[in-house]
Amino acid sequence: MPEKMSKHEILLHLSQKAGVTQKVAGDVLDALVELAYQQARNQFTIPGLGVVSVSERAGRKMTMRFGPKAGQEIDVPAKKVLKFRFAKPAKEAIMGPRVVKKDDLALIEGIGPKIAEALNAAGIYSFDQLAATPVEKLALIMSESRFPGDPGTWPEQAKLAAEGKTAELQKLQDELKGGRRV
Repeated sequence: MPEKMSKHEILLHLSQKAGVTQKVAGDVLDALVELAYQQARNQFTIPGLGVVSVSERAGRKMTMRFGPKAGQEIDVPAKKVLKFRFAKPAKEAIMGPRVVKKDDLALIEGIGPKIAEALNAAGIYSFDQLAATPVEKLALIMSESRFPGDPGTWPEQAKLAAEGKTAELQKLQDELKGGRRV
């Protein structure tokens, strides 16, 4: 595909993809655009792409940085602005997956390298993510991965690890056996 597609190229691509004529593809695209114009005040969602909305930008004071009024403070009045917020799947498809800080989950009592891999495959890479994951979801990940174990204390341990409370984490882990309270 060329760097920047013309409207004709977009319609040609859509018509081929949908198996319709360019005229029909153009009519559908025009109808979508018209609907977005009409519904933007009510937050119009384009599934898989994002949300078009109108919002109120508050008035504010601003210091001029250049020009004849440089250094002077002026009032910028409140106004309505048009916004477009991309959906998460669109961001990931365009920009690639978000890079998440990856912690060594095997530091958690009861998690070994294989379980850490299973958690990574489920999208859990950091202590913060592990701490925020409900025990029920962790148990489901474990059963789907066919690993035995009790994830009951993992979020508690991960919270301590994320906060850098190593002494408290070590004390808790000394009370555990295989990640379970004894």
